[in-house]
Amino acid sequence: MTKEELLNKVEKAGQDYQVEFHGCARCTLRAIQENLDLGDAWTLKAATPLSGGIAMRGEVCGALLGGIMALGMANASEDFSDVPSHSKAMTAAYRYWRTFVKELGSCHCRDIQVSRMGRYYDLSDIMQAEEATEKGLYREAAKVVGKAARLAAEMILEQREKKPLRSIIESQKKSGST
Repeated sequence: MTKEELLNKVEKAGQDYQVEFHGCARCTLRAIQENLDLGDAWTLKAATPLSGGIAMRGEVCGALLGGIMALGMANASEDFSDVPSHSKAMTAAYRYWRTFVKELGSCHCRDIQVSRMGRYYDLSDIMQAEEATEKGLYREAAKVVGKAARLAAEMILEQREKKPLRSIIESQKKSGST
């Protein structure tokens, strides 16, 4: 499978999950997890309440947060004292956030809803949630989820393609070319 085919598969999986199951953070994360062999069920469960702009409040977009979680899994270390991997994860998340905002216009669920739906729906209000469903919010959200999953997956794949600086330095030391 080519890189482009894999990215298309991640994007479609994110869209399909959002349409069928809802929960932008977990749908974004799941699409990345299953296609890039990353994370586990616990991580997916932890992403669940981040949807709808964090617990349906319209704050930071859950799709963005799901992508950031995937980038953290791909870049951070389980070793709490590993400062370089912390920096790498933070840098990756910052790059992703900037790209997401450039592509989607905002990092806030509320703003993204307004730009795509013409208004904000408070999903914690059952009447507004029902109206949002009738008006196609989840189909629009699926596009955001697909895009978010694709952007994060693309960054993770690019990082996997690069040879780590540490291994370059070690191979130079071994060959005596430092």
